[in-house]
Amino acid sequence: MNKDFLWGAALSNVQAEGGYLEDGKGLNVYDTLEISFETGQSTLSDTTVAADHYHHYKEDIAHMKEMGFTAYRFSIVWSRIHPQGDDGKTNEAGLAYYEDMIDELLKAGIEPVVSLVHFDMPDYLRVHYNGFMDRRVVDFYADHVAVVAKRFKDKVKYWITYNEVNTASFGPRLVAGAQQPENMSDAQFHATLTHHTQLAHAKAVLAIKKENPNAMVSGMDAYGSIYPFTCKPEDVQAARFADNMNNNLTFDVMVNGEYPSYYLAYLQNKGVDFNHPQDELDIIKEASQKLDFLAFSYYQSLVVKAPEGIEDPLEVQDYLLFGAREKLSNPYVTANEWGWQIDPMGLRYALDTLYERYHKPLFIVENGIGIDDQLTEDKKVYDDDRISYYQGHIKNISDAIELDGVEMIGYLAWAPIDFLSSHKEMRKRYGFVFIDRYDDGTGTLARYPKKSYYWYKKVIASQGKDLENDIEY
Repeated sequence: MNKDFLWGAALSNVQAEGGYLEDGKGLNVYDTLEISFETGQSTLSDTTVAADHYHHYKEDIAHMKEMGFTAYRFSIVWSRIHPQGDDGKTNEAGLAYYEDMIDELLKAGIEPVVSLVHFDMPDYLRVHYNGFMDRRVVDFYADHVAVVAKRFKDKVKYWITYNEVNTASFGPRLVAGAQQPENMSDAQFHATLTHHTQLAHAKAVLAIKKENPNAMVSGMDAYGSIYPFTCKPEDVQAARFADNMNNNLTFDVMVNGEYPSYYLAYLQNKGVDFNHPQDELDIIKEASQKLDFLAFSYYQSLVVKAPEGIEDPLEVQDYLLFGAREKLSNPYVTANEWGWQIDPMGLRYALDTLYERYHKPLFIVENGIGIDDQLTEDKKVYDDDRISYYQGHIKNISDAIELDGVEMIGYLAWAPIDFLSSHKEMRKRYGFVFIDRYDDGTGTLARYPKKSYYWYKKVIASQGKDLENDIEY
């Protein structure tokens, strides 16, 4: 990595802040989310306090500075700026809070990377409009982005329009504030959400570029490298379809400005109405020509095999896209307690694939591992498993750049501090800093650097060259 390569970490403010309804914040879809436990989950917290980042952000940024961060990704919570979302009423206290945070970052020499829509749609829009299933919400969002972009146009260079936009139809309530209407087919639901979120992304790109033509803007995918379970041709084809629909579809639209032939063929075969006004298609095309880079998260790889006993190819596609696919274990990789498969070389594969397909600079804006970290009596956390995870992934980033010629902007680990997982669990910890807070509501909220904190500090200082786990702690 060269001296311009950005090093740091990222978090989701809605999962970290707390500050529940303080200073005019409205309820959002994460606040009201009812959780079904994921594999490995055994506890549950709430969003009222979380990691109390709302009141501790200066302390948390001081830790980032100490670690040598040159970039930090955070999200501006939509419901803190526009609590209801549809009435045009802007909460000045919310804007002031994030402006203070941005100023603190700039003072520390850290480049702010701002995410928009990260599990934080105003819950009012979910209840009264069904979120992004309603075309009007696209415009409410565009208006929101315009306000944020105007306020921070001179302070923020890097923008991400929509967190993990490709997951909207698979986690619709949390990601898009939406619920599938009765009597609507899975394919039609997928098509409507895909178009509306793509249009929202496009409008956001244009709103940001209008305020600052020199801003660096991207959309974002949750990317997981997908392999065929075997070299059986049916498994290879199944993996190809899953890869297109899960990983490639949204980036294909963002970069090329039009819907790819494989998706249009699928919708036509399913009898889905996918006719959209020309002005909306023009907006998507215009935004694609102003996209500067591609941001994505990477946690794990997946394996896919063709279903047995299904002969109709359209039914096979529906099973792969919407069915309760068997969770297959890759025998060549390990997994954490929550069943997320650890595949560092899968990240290199992702980088190579994305760069060869799109020829855009890449920015890894989430990568990390959830661990049930334990605080010792002397207030230390020996998280060598986390260090091992990062060693493998950073090594493969280096290989992608130096051996494969991939162009990259930077690397942001997940995360600087502990906070609630997307399933509202504090026990599943991702941070370099341990937060003394537990799912039963106890804890002092004190901050304690983990072993990985000092290791990552050394990695950043060496521009990713020194990955040895040899620090004194």
